[in-house]
Amino acid sequence: MYFVAASPVTCRLRTQAELLSQTDVPVLLTGEAGSGKATVARLIHSLSLRSSFQFVKVDCGALTAELLENDLFGSEYLGANGKSESSPGKFEQCARGTVLLEDFAAMPRSVQDCLFKLLVTRELVRCGGQTPIPVDVRVLAARQGGLEVALAENNVNHELHHRLSVFQLHVPPLRERREEIPLLLGHFMNRMARRYGVPAPRFSKDVLDACQRHSWPGNLRELENFAKRFLALGDEQAALKELQNHASLELVERKANGAGNSTGPTIISNEAGEKSSLKAVARNAKGEAERSAIRQALEETHWNRKAAARLLNISYRGLLYKIQEYRLVPPPHDTVFYSPHSVGQAK
Repeated sequence: MYFVAASPVTCRLRTQAELLSQTDVPVLLTGEAGSGKATVARLIHSLSLRSSFQFVKVDCGALTAELLENDLFGSEYLGANGKSESSPGKFEQCARGTVLLEDFAAMPRSVQDCLFKLLVTRELVRCGGQTPIPVDVRVLAARQGGLEVALAENNVNHELHHRLSVFQLHVPPLRERREEIPLLLGHFMNRMARRYGVPAPRFSKDVLDACQRHSWPGNLRELENFAKRFLALGDEQAALKELQNHASLELVERKANGAGNSTGPTIISNEAGEKSSLKAVARNAKGEAERSAIRQALEETHWNRKAAARLLNISYRGLLYKIQEYRLVPPPHDTVFYSPHSVGQAK
């Protein structure tokens, strides 16, 4: 696995991960989306005595309560021949290994209660079964905020939260460890170049400087996507323009969420009077480039707004706001996906 510790905050994080890898207690990983919580979980696993066994990730917010409980704890049922059959879940499949529960606060309350019993008794009962089954697995959990609200609204089992959060590791966002950006870019680029069997292009000083000024709201995920686009385009100016498009979209998202007057600029400016190539791109490409980037993402996803928002690394609300502003409309033959929680309709 690849873990960069080139800044004071990540050096401390690695030291903490090494210490916790020698224990067998649950660990709660916190941090922004895309900051690398799963990477830290893999680091803990790889340094532990469980490293020769499986490491499994489970997205707790992606499944219904019934499906998630079956996926984690397994099930017992009557087969077509009338005989009792069983299907082991992730906790059994990952015997002596490590399970990472991503976005665990989104886990339905009934499944949380089952998880709490497992952590206390080290046993599970499959869905539809009655016999307790011993399990030997380490549980790590990750969240990216909003847990205080979930606790206040009683959506999270307080005893489970206390048991999972005895040890917490905070994974800092990329903007707090900018010195690692060149190393991470090189890693992403080399890995993708090997995958596609092409030579890895070099990043010029202008590109690296622009990357270190960018705030990277999508963190490592956004940085990796930037490297993918750079490899595909093979054009430095196009890559810089793309970076500015994403900077503009971040401002859009903040405006849509009512935070347009709070935080500082997306791009950290140079000293007064300095004119970087990125600023020149910003002056020339402001409105039309942003509109073009949004339209391209919508076309690539066949006007699936949620998928387009993920592609652009902005919120769904921010994308709807911008569709309205630019009066973008889908072609009549395309299928449009709407969310019941959408804010207004695109004109």
